[in-house]
Order: sequence, then structure tokens, then C-alpha cells
Amino acid sequence: MGRPAKGSVRFRSGAWYARVTVSSTRRADIQLPTILSEDEARDRLALLNEIATTMRASGHADLAEQFVARAATADVSSAKAVLVAARRIGAGQAVRSTSGSLNDQITVAEFGELWTSGKLHERWPDQVRQKNSSNSDAIRLRKHVNPIVGSVRIVDFGLDHADAVMRALPAALTSASRRHVAQALHRLMGLSVYPTRIRTSNPLPRGFLPPQGQSKALTYVFPDEDAKLAGCTEVPLENRVLYAFLAREGLRRGEAESLTWADLDLDRGVLTLDVNKTDDPRAWAMRPDVVSALVAWKSMQGDAASNARVFAAPLTRAAEQLRDHLKAAKVARPALFESSAVRQPVRVHDLRATFVTVALANGRSDTWVSDRTGHKTSEMLR
Repeated sequence: MGRPAKGSVRFRSGAWYARVTVSSTRRADIQLPTILSEDEARDRLALLNEIATTMRASGHADLAEQFVARAATADVSSAKAVLVAARRIGAGQAVRSTSGSLNDQITVAEFGELWTSGKLHERWPDQVRQKNSSNSDAIRLRKHVNPIVGSVRIVDFGLDHADAVMRALPAALTSASRRHVAQALHRLMGLSVYPTRIRTSNPLPRGFLPPQGQSKALTYVFPDEDAKLAGCTEVPLENRVLYAFLAREGLRRGEAESLTWADLDLDRGVLTLDVNKTDDPRAWAMRPDVVSALVAWKSMQGDAASNARVFAAPLTRAAEQLRDHLKAAKVARPALFESSAVRQPVRVHDLRATFVTVALANGRSDTWVSDRTGHKTSEMLR
């Protein structure tokens, strides 16, 4: 048997790490997402060292790092099970698998990619909906989940892992954003039970999702402010066209950014939105001034193909950018920029609120508005 490995533990960026010798030539810093104290970290380090030493001594050095990584991210009972498996392989009581199945090997990061890329929908179209918000879920998984538990196998994932993700969320994150992360985790675990049948049960109990939290006061852009923004030449034209379009037709930002010229019948002035967040296809006649603007906008694009995006470049830093553009247009109403415990500054999504508010103020019915926005109830409109 090789000489005993010592290794070390340290705490950085809100998480414990163990430095483990995983081969005769390599040491690795491995995150311990379920560990909360130094004593727990040192206990886990001892277990990881024993796994690595056992695998190397038994002639399975190529498996050492894989077993160590699995035990590092597991809860206590699962980590001990990995050690037991390593001992059995070392004693010749178990045969190592030469090929991993989806059920046995897929990690949280890999399974999340299958979900958000639409591949689970392709395999199970009746059970897994193709969500228009999948890109948002992909960002949440990539930013908040994968750095903490991405390497954990789906079959090993437990409540301790989920709690580790939630503990690591930035303190400045809103309650709504925290809930969105938790919802993405919960949905991922639900899909692992059915239809994929990787697990037999969802490890996240009732009550895991954080409460909604108190809603902040929102705002919208007044018509005269919208006119200043649309006419400000300091703001890129594509941004101005998009902002004006959202304020006049009521689409969600993502819906507008996904529009192609094939979705617009500019001869008849009709917009058809077959793919949207709520999977509720809708179509309506656009305002004449919007149609005229879009005709001019398309003309500026040259010979735009029917499958080309109407708004080619998706917004980045969308909320901050809108506020910067409003300031450039000399729109200075304090409520638009106030950020406090009770009020949220204006966002691109609030241009949709501008559409709803102005339409209702001009006597349009709830039905007329919801035909365009996709809202299901009058309460949602309010």
C-alpha cells in the first residue's frame, strides 16, 4: 500500500475545499459542498484520502479521482457508501463497471444541459414541455447550481446539496430570484423521477421552495417619456425600435427577441406568436404606426430572410441599459430609477406594463389587452 496521504482543508468563497492526492503525480483541490465546519471538512478529507489510497493500491488508480470526486460532493451516508465500494473493489469483491449508464453516471450539470437544451423534450415530448424560459433556467443552473453541485451524480443528489446551493446564493439576490433557482432545482429533480426514471423519488420536500416575498412597487414609462426615448439619437436605433415596439404591442422581451420576419404579415399588419412562455399561440392586428415602422425597419435590413430575427442582437444588461438610455433621453423622473426595500427601478419588462396601462386608460377591454399580452386573468393584468 502506498504511503498515507495527508492533504489539507481550507475555506474560500463561502465553501470548504479538500486538497487530495488522487494519483502518484496529481493533487486536486476538490469542493465539499455539503460540509459546514472545519471538523466536518477534516473528517471528509480523511475519507477521501482512504478512498484514493485504496484505489491506487488495488491497481485501480484510474478510478481514484472519479471515486474521490463522487464522495466529496455526496452527503455523509453516500460518501461512506463510496468508501465501501472502493474497499470492495480493492478486495476483489466487486467488479468495476466498464461502461456507465445514464442512470448511474449522469451528473447534475449534464442532466441540466439535457433539460435546458430541449433534448429531454425531444425524447419525451408529452411529458417534458419545451419551455421558452429554458434559457433563463440554463443561466440559473450555470451560474448558481453547477459551481456548487454540478459534478454530483443525479442519483447521489440530496437535500444537503440543495441546501448548499441555496446557502451559496449572493446575499443581494432578491427573494424572487432565490425562488427561481429553487424552482429550477425542484423541476430538475422532478424530471429525474419521471419521465427519465433516473431516481425513484424527489429528494426536495414540500416547503423547500422559498416564499414569494413581498412584492416591490413597480413603475412604467409615461407616453411623453416613451416619445423622448424613441427620438433620442444618442440611443442606438435598434434599441429604440425594440423599446417602442414593446411599449406599443405588449410582448414579453423574450418573445420580441425571438420574432422572425415570418411571424409578421406586414401587408395585413398581423403578428402571429406561436411560440411563447405560456405555450398559448396568439395573433392580433398591430397598430398602424407600428406596422409602418416595421416596414421601414425591414427595408433598412436589406434582403432579410423570412427566418431572420426582427431584432438581431438580444439585449445585454437589459435593465441597466434601458435606464442609461432613458437618462440619455433626458428622462429623469425619480421613480424610474429608485431602488429601495419597497421599490424596484424600471426594467425592460416594465415596457409591457406601459402597454397594459396605456391601453386600459384608453378604454381597451381586458380581453383586447390579454389577446396581445397572453395574460389569463384580469388580476394578472392589474
